[in-house]
Amino acid sequence: MNRNVSTVEGARTRKWVALLAVIAGILVQALNQSTIQAALPTLSQELGANFTTIQWVLLSFQITLSVVMLSVGRLADMLGKRRIFIVGQLSFGLASLLCALSPNVYFLIGFRVLQSAGAAVVTVLSMAIVAEIFPDAEKGRVLGIAAGANSFGHFVGPILGGYLIGAYGWRIAFFMLVPCALLAALLAARYIPALSPSGTAQRFDILGAALIGGTMCTLSLGLSYGQIAGFAHIQVLLLFAVSAIGLVSFLFAESRVAHPVLDFALFRNRPFSLHTALAGLAGIATSGVTFLLPFFMQLALGLTILQVGFVMAVVSIEIALIAPAAGYLADRLGAHRVTLIGLATLLAGFLVASTANLNNGQLDFVLRILPMGIGIGLFMSPNSTVIMAAASPARLGVASGLIGLTRMVGQTTGIALLGAVFASNVARFAGMPVDVTDASPLAISQAFRLQFFIVAVVIGATLLWSLKFKPEKAA
Repeated sequence: MNRNVSTVEGARTRKWVALLAVIAGILVQALNQSTIQAALPTLSQELGANFTTIQWVLLSFQITLSVVMLSVGRLADMLGKRRIFIVGQLSFGLASLLCALSPNVYFLIGFRVLQSAGAAVVTVLSMAIVAEIFPDAEKGRVLGIAAGANSFGHFVGPILGGYLIGAYGWRIAFFMLVPCALLAALLAARYIPALSPSGTAQRFDILGAALIGGTMCTLSLGLSYGQIAGFAHIQVLLLFAVSAIGLVSFLFAESRVAHPVLDFALFRNRPFSLHTALAGLAGIATSGVTFLLPFFMQLALGLTILQVGFVMAVVSIEIALIAPAAGYLADRLGAHRVTLIGLATLLAGFLVASTANLNNGQLDFVLRILPMGIGIGLFMSPNSTVIMAAASPARLGVASGLIGLTRMVGQTTGIALLGAVFASNVARFAGMPVDVTDASPLAISQAFRLQFFIVAVVIGATLLWSLKFKPEKAA
């Protein structure tokens, strides 16, 4: 009897320690994403990289993440989740070390591709492992803990990174990830159970993954190179043409494979189509602008990287606190209605932020961007709820993956597209061709305000378009 009780208690303890191993992986990824984004202006200055080139420290990571995420789930089903999870952690740690040792920005961009491949494995499998080792009665609680860990990492990352980078230089931002990744891999090897593969009959959609990756890469290259050569340049136009051909080829190929990356049948449902489009548009708007926030704060307002870290951390914790309230409201008002409330709040937030100027202190600037965080927090979870509710039980996994893919594509496009618009406006306000990193604070400030106003107009148009859909049809 005592032996049975001891066995049950041991299994229960092992399960929660396994959760700790998964959370360690989640924290590492959150630290990586939040720290590097806040450090971009410093990276640009210390590596002597212009604004167009430094974008690819993020873009290379995002594009690779989008492509690899498409195949990780099936690979794990074929070979086992724990094994692939550990390999992902180790490869992420090795790539982080290579990033820290990069002699120039081009090596850094290349090593970020390798780092992103490992990050994609951890990102996709974390929730899958948790869902498999915990019973249904406990899944809500543990998924909430995992989400809290992710929010905590995004809160701590900019502050910790800002302090360490300010004291020891940019390389420490990558060095600190190496022991964290190794520890996470050791915990996973020791405590995550050997989850059996669910089957080997599945096939990779290699062609689909390659086509969407090539499409995103050529589009981003065109938007980036256009900032330097002009968007009427023949090479830029060729990149856009190749991107368009890649997109058409992707859509054609996906309609003819047994296990496509993109399941067209899901888009026959109007709420699913609407809210998936909203997820992509929100990704474009928010990522493109948050990418620019550190540049405005450091180059125009003159804040230190530690101060930038505090501001970015405030926005992250704000979103984490608002998101549970959004879920509560969605249960009572309907997820579609709360999604629209989030869009309206986001619109107001961008309009308020568009009044930022060079006279703003750190506190004043934080107050101006707080409504944006509220809008993001109100929008994201209810919008995902509508998408998942619109999918059949047999397609919940595909729908969940599509949400992640849509966000990644939106974020990648937002960084490249809005980065190009911003760079163009900086040169226009400066009255001469100039890189963002060399422009005057006044030109950066004017371009920044216009950028926020442009995004506000796009969000406003999206909100008006969404209002024609009745809540009861989408909730």
